[in-house]
Amino acid sequence: MKKALIFILTIIICCGFAVYAYAEETDIPSEPETTQDVSQPRLMVTSYKIEGGSVSPEKKAELQITMKNHSSTKAVSNIKLSILDETGDIKPDGMGTEYVKIIYAGGTYTWKVPVIVSKKAETGEHHLTVTMEYEDKYYTAYTATDTLSVNVKQTVSMDYDSLQLPSKVNQGDTETISPNIINTGKSTIRNCKIDFNIEGLESGGTLFIGEIPAGESKNGSANLRVGTDKLGETKGTATITYEDEFGETYEKTVDLSTNIEEKVEVAEQEQVEEEKKNNLWWLFILIGLAAGGALGFGIPAAVRAKKQRDEDDKRL
Repeated sequence: MKKALIFILTIIICCGFAVYAYAEETDIPSEPETTQDVSQPRLMVTSYKIEGGSVSPEKKAELQITMKNHSSTKAVSNIKLSILDETGDIKPDGMGTEYVKIIYAGGTYTWKVPVIVSKKAETGEHHLTVTMEYEDKYYTAYTATDTLSVNVKQTVSMDYDSLQLPSKVNQGDTETISPNIINTGKSTIRNCKIDFNIEGLESGGTLFIGEIPAGESKNGSANLRVGTDKLGETKGTATITYEDEFGETYEKTVDLSTNIEEKVEVAEQEQVEEEKKNNLWWLFILIGLAAGGALGFGIPAAVRAKKQRDEDDKRL
């Protein structure tokens, strides 16, 4: 309040007297002082989540981004939101922008963005940039950005060949099979391994194949020893286990079968072969007789023909 001194001199002439009046210092109301709030209101992303925890080319997903006006005194308005993946692998399903009229001091806003993924997108973590353009109540313009990390999952697929047993095996023998594992998906296969469970055959442990990049194949070799306690048809499985790049485990089971026969000792085998040879003696005799008969017939005929020619020459 402003103060002022006011002197008032009043001369009153009344009945021959002069009267003087004096006023003391008084308060005068003043205009209120105003100060502009020049603080910058901070608009920042506080949380985000992607539908399903990751995105893939197989389907569209919704990305939810929550942002907060951290100013306690100033609202922000005329807000433009946009999102961008520099690789171009993750794209908004639409324009990828949003207009928000106002977010009050301390308030939040959640932006729901449908996104799609390129079929050629690299598996793994991608970084999306969220840009927020806004104004305060004095129409001062600001720009803020935040980075989001979103995981891209590509298809995981596997095939195999040469994973089979021979039609028959012998007791006590060791059979070697060399399965070939083919990565037919678009994501690297890790920690690939094969476990065998076949009655009458022992594998000796897990066959480890390892890592197989997308579009490539890798083979391994497993020795299966045939036991002596079982004969005849036997069945079992080979279980292929592998992981994707995020550690998720996949499994495929292959049915296997063979016929276990009793092993024939070497001496017995040689005896059987010798008997087979001896059983053919009669065939060699018949062949000899046929050859001898043909020779016996051919010689006399030749002699008679020569005599006939000699006699014909003499008559001439």
